[in-house]
Amino acid sequence: MQERVKEMIQQNELFRSLPKEAIEEILTSSTVADYPKHHFVIHEREQENHLLFLLEGMAKSIILTDEGEEITIRFYHPGELAGLINTLAEDASRFSVQTLENSRFLIIKKSLFNRLVHDYASFAEQLTHDISKRLQHMYRTLATESSVRHHGFETYPYRKKVGELMETDIVSLPPHASAVGVASAMLREQVSSVLIIEDDALRGIVTERDLIALLPKHEIIASLSVDSIMSRDVITIPESAYFYEAMLAMMKHQVKHLPVLSHGKVTGIVTLKKLTDFRSHSVLGIVKDIDSAHTVEELAKQHKKVIAFIDGMMNDGAAAHEICSIITEFNDRMLRRIIALSERAMIAEGKGAPPTDYCWITMGSEGRKEQTLSTDQDNGIIYPDIENEAHHAEVDDYFATLAEKIVAGLEACGFPRCKGDVMATNSKWRKSLSDWKRMINAWFSHMQGEEIRMFTIFLDFRPVYGQTALAHELRHYFLTRKKDFPFIYNLLAEDDASCSVPLGMFGRIIYDKKIKDGIDIKGGALVHFVNAMRILSIFEGIEAVPTLERLEQLTERRVFTREEDDEIKDSFNTLLHFRIREHMKQAKQKQPLSNELHVANLPKEEQLQIKKALYTAKWLQQKLIRQFQVQGIRI
Repeated sequence: MQERVKEMIQQNELFRSLPKEAIEEILTSSTVADYPKHHFVIHEREQENHLLFLLEGMAKSIILTDEGEEITIRFYHPGELAGLINTLAEDASRFSVQTLENSRFLIIKKSLFNRLVHDYASFAEQLTHDISKRLQHMYRTLATESSVRHHGFETYPYRKKVGELMETDIVSLPPHASAVGVASAMLREQVSSVLIIEDDALRGIVTERDLIALLPKHEIIASLSVDSIMSRDVITIPESAYFYEAMLAMMKHQVKHLPVLSHGKVTGIVTLKKLTDFRSHSVLGIVKDIDSAHTVEELAKQHKKVIAFIDGMMNDGAAAHEICSIITEFNDRMLRRIIALSERAMIAEGKGAPPTDYCWITMGSEGRKEQTLSTDQDNGIIYPDIENEAHHAEVDDYFATLAEKIVAGLEACGFPRCKGDVMATNSKWRKSLSDWKRMINAWFSHMQGEEIRMFTIFLDFRPVYGQTALAHELRHYFLTRKKDFPFIYNLLAEDDASCSVPLGMFGRIIYDKKIKDGIDIKGGALVHFVNAMRILSIFEGIEAVPTLERLEQLTERRVFTREEDDEIKDSFNTLLHFRIREHMKQAKQKQPLSNELHVANLPKEEQLQIKKALYTAKWLQQKLIRQFQVQGIRI
């Protein structure tokens, strides 16, 4: 036992710098203690806290906010130190440490630890580095949590982390086990999946569905090994991921079991049943109905279910960007199904299958994965170059007919046609790859007025169906060519500056003349966040399209500080939340969806939240004006 503990301590990055005699002193002076599941090893506000070195089990560090809400800061696994910040603090503990399963700790006395810090400079230096990393992680976690709470919503269960939801008592077998052995393990342990693990590495998973698929081969089941029946491409999730990310992963991949990883090793499993214990709606049920719909009419019925599901997420306090992620997944599936049904209809009508590969792209808010409920369509088609002119005309005619069926299908499912005609039914947005490249060059050569707006819509394109390589080549072409036209940044920044943020002197919100008691939350507020991230990303050569993904990559390149990143994210989510909420109200009252937000009718607290977000929008606009030297604009 002592040798194993010694080995674990020596492998820890902090203790690695200590000499052998110091390690021996830790071993002889420390005690081992066992604690049951859900036991508080350290309580907040305790005065005397020793250092806890986890030997077996799993624990988490939590902090209690002034409002009494519990926030998980991090998880601990064997070989890691818990309570490090508490041990160094002179006053009462700020954190609690709670076990997530039966756990064993090595208790290192605070006095000994402090002496090691004093005696060994390299140990003290490594400790400083560790504390810095932990504090950075803690501040980011708290900033994320507090930004959501500032909006005034209760966020349970969407702010729950996978590490808090997962089952830690996993059932596993090696690859050489038998299929019968797997079935027996499932029955004995009353589980619906078995993980296949070898040398601490996840090799595969066997689920009830895999065993049911074997029934027709019942006569050979006894001779089969796990290796021959397991699923090898296992979809996993990190324990630090949030509830909605687990739900999104299950939707995307249509799986009901997600092994949870930490540093490449399995620490637990989260199941669909576990998630639905928190949410009453069946996500995969809607996905299955969308994917199996035989008509557009059936899909239209699913759209109503999606709205009901999103309403449930709103009521549960999910963050705006989380809701948009789920909406995007539902809408993308619906779109792909409409395309598949439209292709079948073309064949049934004697027009045949598509004459060549093609890629269906979405643009605008849909391209950025920021659709709310039923925003207007913005789409296009890219197909390969066709040298023969007559054949080119035939191919384009085919795609024109197909595009009309798809656009009509989307319209029937609650997605209005674009008033600006930015759709694949318009030949401007349905072209061969070379023609798309020529349009980019034309924009570079002459871009003003309405064409700038068309250009910005195009810049947010994203492939959804078909030969995605066509879209990737077009994106690469744009990013290569833009280097020869540096003036585009000034034009795009000037276009953003032409629309002022509705914030006047002394921070007064300026109401839109058409709305009288409010603002256009999309055109007057959100657009400035979208424009800023788009322009700066193009300047940096970033390929990401969603606004928050662009922000994340810009922060990684130090265009923004972490504090600025948090502020922008918080403000963007605030505005997006109000837009989704207004759309939800309008949908329930069967009113046309609009972006009018009647600020004067909102509670004082919500007006302040909007004002704060508008200040951030104004700061971003000023940043663009200064960086890209927009002339004649007062900042």
